[in-house]
Amino acid sequence: MKKCIMFLASAMMVLSLAACTPTPEKESASGQAAMPPTTEAFKADTAEIRNQGNEELTEMAAVSIYRVNKNRNGLVQEMDALETEELDAQAIVDLMIEYGSLEEGTEVVSFEESDGKAVLNLNQITSSDDAMEIRLAVEAIVNTFTENYELEGGLILQENGEVYTIDSVEAEADGAMYYDDVYRKFE
Repeated sequence: MKKCIMFLASAMMVLSLAACTPTPEKESASGQAAMPPTTEAFKADTAEIRNQGNEELTEMAAVSIYRVNKNRNGLVQEMDALETEELDAQAIVDLMIEYGSLEEGTEVVSFEESDGKAVLNLNQITSSDDAMEIRLAVEAIVNTFTENYELEGGLILQENGEVYTIDSVEAEADGAMYYDDVYRKFE
């Protein structure tokens, strides 16, 4: 008996909810306008509409910056943007200084890229004598530049014109170093 009463009560609730649900016919009969097939939210989700009024804003180049993790035994990847449309080596180095990957005063002496390989000449890499800090700085530079410039042939790092390599980072005979995909923790 209880089951029968519960069933009838449930059926009555379903029917009453269905009767109260608005339909286009009910809305037009009540004088309310029916919802248009394309809503304003949908219209606003197009690139043209989202960017209206932003025509004068400069395009910004998205960059990936590698910085030292809190345990100081690996790197963390951060996404940022340059205030230019094109990649700029000095602007990337400036971001790396902001993130603590490089020391204040680090400047690009020269940057040359060709055929998927680049030579980055900096006025300083690091002033630290600690082997792990040196490795972190080198790995951060190599990962940041090889990723942003898509350097399949690697990056040759120089300090004041001299090729800069360290034992803990594998390098080719010419000094080219490559992106290290296990950057999260170094042993």
